Amino acid sequence: MNLPSAPAPRRLPAILMLLATLATAAAYLRATLALPHPELADPLGPQIFPILVSGGLLLCALLMVVDLWRTGDGRIPVLLEGNLPFDLHSTLMVAGITTWTGVYFFVFERVGFLLSTVVFLLGLMSVFNAGHRVTNLCTAAGFTIGAWLLFTRVLSVRLPQGILPF
Repeated sequence: MNLPSAPAPRRLPAILMLLATLATAAAYLRATLALPHPELADPLGPQIFPILVSGGLLLCALLMVVDLWRTGDGRIPVLLEGNLPFDLHSTLMVAGITTWTGVYFFVFERVGFLLSTVVFLLGLMSVFNAGHRVTNLCTAAGFTIGAWLLFTRVLSVRLPQGILPF
């Protein structure tokens, strides 16, 4: 599907996003590589997950470069023009999701991984998959339990216990 395009000067937002992504990836990777290496532990230690995140950010930046190169005729998709009408509903939804994620980060250590993650996912799914309460609950609980088993049993990662006794 071809979207209407704008002239080359409108590429600035995409280029700024690319630069911000590269800067974030570089800073995160630098901070990760500066983590101390425990002597009696896995050689990668606490670095493997942050390295994967940095790699994902670098991959996103590469895809942005490919996209900018592909649109080398000076045209970009209309979605990056920045002249779309203001949408209060979308703005409130983004603000609500951001707030909900902040609450999740705040209660994560206090309440624990299992309970906080089920409630967090259930809240998000109630917005994006409204009206399917049983499906949302089963999906949120199933994903959380699966992730908990993967982290604790397979990867030996300690997750916050919180208020639950296990």
